[in-house]
Amino acid sequence: MFKIEYEDKQGKKAIPWQNSWGLTTRTIGVMVMVHGDDKGLVLPPRIAPVQVVIVLIPYRDPEVTARQNVMCAEIEATLKAAGVRVKWDDRENYNPGWKYNFWELKGVPMRLEVGPKDVEKRQVRAVRRDTGEKEDVPVAVLVQKVSRLGSGLG
Repeated sequence: MFKIEYEDKQGKKAIPWQNSWGLTTRTIGVMVMVHGDDKGLVLPPRIAPVQVVIVLIPYRDPEVTARQNVMCAEIEATLKAAGVRVKWDDRENYNPGWKYNFWELKGVPMRLEVGPKDVEKRQVRAVRRDTGEKEDVPVAVLVQKVSRLGSGLG
């Protein structure tokens, strides 16, 4: 805006300092265009606020789901202790497909899926956001695999 004036403490007309959000908005837009695809953001692991998201694949039997919850909490604690920014999406009012889309739009570099059979085998399904590659990873070596698969998440 031009020709804006205000009256200062001495009663004189003064021109205010102005700034523009245009550069900031455009910079964010360029970042989204460069670090994105048809599914949403694809953030590099080092700058992603959440590097790994854990999504539980629910089962009809509450006892099985309880074991899944225990395993998800264990995985979250292990990864946090290793310095990975991890979020366990334990919302029960959304199905796994909705959660996958939600976190893909946000650009989370890696998704860990925990289903009923994964609990039995003590493994998770790791899915990379950038390539879509899927790999079953034993919980015992999860920290090392997450670091390798995620290009240095840890």
